[in-house]
Amino acid sequence: MRSTNPAMAVVLNQAGSLNFGGLAEGATLAGTTTKSILLVLITMIVGYGSMIYSLNYMLTEQAVPNFLLYGSIIAALVLAFVTIFKPQAAPVTAPLYAITEGAGLGTLSMFMELKYPGIVSTAVMSTFVVVLTMLALWKFRIIVPTARMRSIITGATCGVAVLYLLNLLTGFFGFNLLPSTGPLSILISLVICTIAAFNLVLDFENIQQSVEQGLPKYFEYFNAFSLLVTICWLYIEILNLLSKRE
Repeated sequence: MRSTNPAMAVVLNQAGSLNFGGLAEGATLAGTTTKSILLVLITMIVGYGSMIYSLNYMLTEQAVPNFLLYGSIIAALVLAFVTIFKPQAAPVTAPLYAITEGAGLGTLSMFMELKYPGIVSTAVMSTFVVVLTMLALWKFRIIVPTARMRSIITGATCGVAVLYLLNLLTGFFGFNLLPSTGPLSILISLVICTIAAFNLVLDFENIQQSVEQGLPKYFEYFNAFSLLVTICWLYIEILNLLSKRE
């Protein structure tokens, strides 16, 4: 089973080949769960602080703190690539990624909150509901990841990535490939949210397999990081979907 999350691809490619410390040094589901909760909490705490700072900045400067938004996005991307290509650094880079991701999401969230009051709390709650629902569906084997499902989700996720890239490129020429309002826009957002949610199922399955295959202890942070990537993506997509209610 392969996940469309690039971090999880590293997990599975290196499974069983890096645990030189024996079973006592191996990653566990309990350890991964604890570290996943820790990274999510770091993201939320930093995100809340970023929201407060962004609110004060926007009220005084009448502008979005782009230096914080884009600076944190760039830093998060750099840390993500470092973590993906050097899993041994995950105990350090994963918490740093959570900090930078929280800073960026906090700024974005406050901008959306001022534009659509109440949207952030709804998006946060919706994200947790989706994560817990997909976890339950996977845990009780109501949704069983198969090779066919993997292929569909992988293809769909790659399609979304290409679509967003094309939309970004066309934006430089003054028009957007993706509609921002209307029924079609809502439908596209719903489809993307669904794809993100199913990526969680693949990640849960891959985390369990990576633990069973004897990855070293630092992969608990790596696994937690990979899951955080998907959760943050899901939150952004839900935030985008909710903004189209108006």
